[in-house]
Amino acid sequence: MVFVLAITSCGSGSSSGGGGGTTTTTIPATPTGLSASASAGTLQVNLSWSTSGGAASYNVKRSTTSGSGYTTVSSPATASYTDTAVASGTTYYYVVSAVNSAGESANSAQVTVTPLAGASTLVHVTVDTLTNKHFLSSQIYGGAYPKNAATVTDSGLSIVRWGGNATSTYNWQAKTYNADFDYFFEDFGASGFSTSGTDADSVQFVQDVKAAGSAALMTMPMLPWVAKSAEIASPANGHWSFSVAKYGAQCQTDQYNPDAGNGVVLSSTCSTSPTYITANPNDAYVPLLDDHTQTCPSTASSCVYRSDWATALSTAFSAAPVTPHYYDMDNEIDIWGSTHRDIHPNPSGYNELRDTFIAESRALKTWDTAAVRLGPVSCCWYFYFNGANSSDKANHAGVDFLPWWLNEVYWRDQIDGIQSLDMFDIHAYPDAPSESTLASEQALAARIYRDYWDPTYVSESSTINQPYVTDIQPNRTIPFRIPRMRAMVNTIYPGVPLAMTEWSAEIASASDFSTALGDADAYGIMGRERVSLASRWEAPDPANPNYQALKLYTNYDGQHHSFQYISVADTNDGDPNLFSSYAAVDGSGSTMTVMFINKDPQNTAQVQFALNGFTPSFVTTYTLSKSSPNTIAASSSKTWNSNISFAPYSITLLVIGGSSPRTPTVLWDLNPDTVMLPAGGTVTLSPKLVTQPGSLTLGTPAFDSGISLAVTSSSVTAGQNGAITVTAGNTPGFYHYSVPATDNSSVTSTQTGYIIVGNPAATFTKTGDAQSGAAGTLLPSALSVTLVPGSSGGTAHGGSVLFRTDGGTISNGTTSGTKVIAVTNSSGVASVTLTLPSSAATVHVTAEGQYGLGHPVATFTATAH
Repeated sequence: MVFVLAITSCGSGSSSGGGGGTTTTTIPATPTGLSASASAGTLQVNLSWSTSGGAASYNVKRSTTSGSGYTTVSSPATASYTDTAVASGTTYYYVVSAVNSAGESANSAQVTVTPLAGASTLVHVTVDTLTNKHFLSSQIYGGAYPKNAATVTDSGLSIVRWGGNATSTYNWQAKTYNADFDYFFEDFGASGFSTSGTDADSVQFVQDVKAAGSAALMTMPMLPWVAKSAEIASPANGHWSFSVAKYGAQCQTDQYNPDAGNGVVLSSTCSTSPTYITANPNDAYVPLLDDHTQTCPSTASSCVYRSDWATALSTAFSAAPVTPHYYDMDNEIDIWGSTHRDIHPNPSGYNELRDTFIAESRALKTWDTAAVRLGPVSCCWYFYFNGANSSDKANHAGVDFLPWWLNEVYWRDQIDGIQSLDMFDIHAYPDAPSESTLASEQALAARIYRDYWDPTYVSESSTINQPYVTDIQPNRTIPFRIPRMRAMVNTIYPGVPLAMTEWSAEIASASDFSTALGDADAYGIMGRERVSLASRWEAPDPANPNYQALKLYTNYDGQHHSFQYISVADTNDGDPNLFSSYAAVDGSGSTMTVMFINKDPQNTAQVQFALNGFTPSFVTTYTLSKSSPNTIAASSSKTWNSNISFAPYSITLLVIGGSSPRTPTVLWDLNPDTVMLPAGGTVTLSPKLVTQPGSLTLGTPAFDSGISLAVTSSSVTAGQNGAITVTAGNTPGFYHYSVPATDNSSVTSTQTGYIIVGNPAATFTKTGDAQSGAAGTLLPSALSVTLVPGSSGGTAHGGSVLFRTDGGTISNGTTSGTKVIAVTNSSGVASVTLTLPSSAATVHVTAEGQYGLGHPVATFTATAH
């Protein structure tokens, strides 16, 4: 830190003429606005401060001890100084005083700086407030199990999640859970705020989270068992799944309870060829039933009911202050067969995960009508696409699990006229390779979130970087995780947003500064890439630097001011492994926030900013650095300078005041911006106004070679969406495009997006077209389609086909109505019968194949006479 000190002395004024009058010089004012920055490579400290009225010169004072021991190093006449007599890695404290003939002022406020040797890297950052302008969700700053209520308030956590493996077996009445595979399948007392030991009561947890200023995300178990009372080892109550006394010696046992085993028979092949024990769930669990219409089994000591719990949670959610009723529908359901193998010994199957979700999600909505249901809460990359049952994918036309699951839920919701899914939820731990040194771990932690967004980032992990993980997705070794998932849900279940309720990458440890850099990167990416809700596992600990990284977005000044809420385009030409930047503005266009992350451990970033659509006036910086990893250092407000230096290994928030001379009258969206379609396929975007009133005229799109876009309806108003036809070429991949639009105040803004082009679509051949029959009768022959996979990556067997009719009723042999699903047999054939309407009419029946196979369509025409 630098202080400025003014020196004064008492002296008599000179005589003037014969009048005997005197002139007195006053001590100058104490300097303000002192700032210091270190330039790497040249090893110098640049100091500047505001001019003090009446000052003839200034004394610049330096110390290596905070608050004392200052030595004057220079006395410049101007309000700036460059100190070149500094050593790399030494922290210096500066003050400045103002001097004239009357004396010296008091010292200025102290500033501190640590110069470092090394080269500097020039990075150009361009922020364009007229491109990709969209609301940024504040619900992305969530976390599971924070330390206590005080840290929820201080950190600004917007979501506090009650989730994880333990919640799949939580007993809301006994306030217990079974640790399952995580710890010897034993029953324990629950804890909501993990380190404080409070909030074992889930209902109280909701109330306490709300009182702390956040919103709770609960987990509704879908497994049929919940834990008994907490285990007692001596005298034993037996509340664990694999008793050694009952089942014999096992490969591992709990050191604190040697009768609790891991459920693997002791042998010489424990790890290479395990033999699993089949448990009796009644040992450690009681049944979890939906409601009291279901009978509690006589073999059970008691039963617990979801309906009772949901009613209690709904009351807690609805009490003032009212918050959204968020529910994860269980946790990582695709790996129940390993995590909870004592009560779910078989791998989770495609059909099971669809049917269980639909049943429990719809039931929850009857118990809590305000429930916001998140699913499928999938665990990880491999299971996104393969599920856990190795034969299931082949039995479902080779369709990857997540697009299959979304498709099935959407179609069944369409058939029943009900919505089962409110947010599409995945767990999103970026897949990473193993590293052998701390430095390589730190570098990986800082760059790994390229997994989330970068269309050029070939994964470094063997989990992703293998061509057989997915059969139907393009660029299989490039995760491109968020746009890929958004394209999937936007295409298959329109209007459902993306959530990521577990994420983190503590590669070098949670306390290492590289984790703070990575977290800051992740928050910025999720906001820019339109994630709607996210929850870190676990919430940052206030003892670690990443806690402050969160606060840079949510409470950077201790007054709960936050990163602004309208994301705008921010690009830089730096190495994405080493530099990231993100920007947002407020609604009035008078404040911009820019987060700059220098992940380079050696080099200062010399950044040149270009701001389009915003005229900056002043800036205040808030910096988290490796030299001060647990404190956000705030600068004084300074006049904007487009050239700013950022120290190695630092995260800096710039809060920039200014104005936006050309602000659009409306926000608009491509609706949707990112979609998937098969090679050679087409899709229509429907640009819409997000804010009103106002209007837009769409301009000419620009797009990558490999797709084409044509505006077919250019006018966008409150009552009318526009239309853009997208046509894919024949090469699968990720294709970027942009669309300009001019509003009714003649301001042009641009939105961009991605088209995820997959394999060519499967096709249908049809049998039974052009039949006729008497009104009210059954058509003579069934209407059938044969699925031809072609180059789609799928197979013919087990593909779902949605049949719709605009007249009469159709039947698949089990159900009937105007919409039914039939599944292709081993020959790829799916069929329905049509009962004609009761009066003469022309009837159209449409058969739709799954979106994962390119959504092939066939249409039948029948005549009732």
